[in-house]
Amino acid sequence: MLLSMTGYGNQIVEINLNKKKKINLNIELKSINSRFFEITCRFPNSLIFLENDITSMLKNNILRGRIYLTISTESGDNELQKISPSISVVESYITAAKTLKSKFQLQGNITISDILSLPNVFVTEKIEITKTVIDAILDAIKKAAEKLAKSRRNEGACIQKDLEDRIKSCTSLMEKIKKINEQLMKEQKNLVSKTLSSAQEGNEEAKGQLENAYAILNKMDINEEVIRFQSHLDNAKKIIKNKDAEKGKHLDFVLQELAREINTITAKGSNFDLNTLAVNIKVELEKIREQVQNVL
Repeated sequence: MLLSMTGYGNQIVEINLNKKKKINLNIELKSINSRFFEITCRFPNSLIFLENDITSMLKNNILRGRIYLTISTESGDNELQKISPSISVVESYITAAKTLKSKFQLQGNITISDILSLPNVFVTEKIEITKTVIDAILDAIKKAAEKLAKSRRNEGACIQKDLEDRIKSCTSLMEKIKKINEQLMKEQKNLVSKTLSSAQEGNEEAKGQLENAYAILNKMDINEEVIRFQSHLDNAKKIIKNKDAEKGKHLDFVLQELAREINTITAKGSNFDLNTLAVNIKVELEKIREQVQNVL
């Protein structure tokens, strides 16, 4: 079956930072179509060291697409770090302020607001992330990835149904083109036969028309294009049904070949009904192409 490159999965995991502190991490995975595997990670600074491991794990499971991974807590990074006052820095500020006040006989007192506005008053320490916490986070990401994969399968099934219906429509339209062309070829062959008979009887005008009649007959012959078009449609159906995970690029190549054949048929055709059917096929192929852009 086909897999879409668009999907979504999420997972919430509770982790124990220490005996007294538990927090919930919210993990979200989103994917959209892309020619390659590309990932954008947004999570707390204290988890940056996991980025390479997470990227490798997801690349093996997701294969292709633009991936957005977000790991967040209810209050941001603050829950994954410890903020403490730098006593030595504050003491230095107060000592310096007293020195200035004494030396220059300044007025006023230092307030807590004054201290808090100064740089480097607080020290931020990252909370140690244990192996147990790391394993819990990676396991939660795996579960989010499984939900994303299920989402991609569900959308892929809808895309597959649409493609199969449109391929069936193209097959039906091409059969109609084939029948119309067979009738046109039959009429033109009769005209060539009559013109040839007249020319053999010495009709000078018929002799002049004969070469043109043969040229029109040769141009009208689209049998090879019809056969190749039908073959490419069969190939597309086989690709959709095979067990390969990645099918989008293969289908895109087949669509290029289908477009080439229908363009040739349109160029050769001079019948209104035939060309109308060819245009309808082009419309179906364009809709298929739009869907295939989102197929893995």
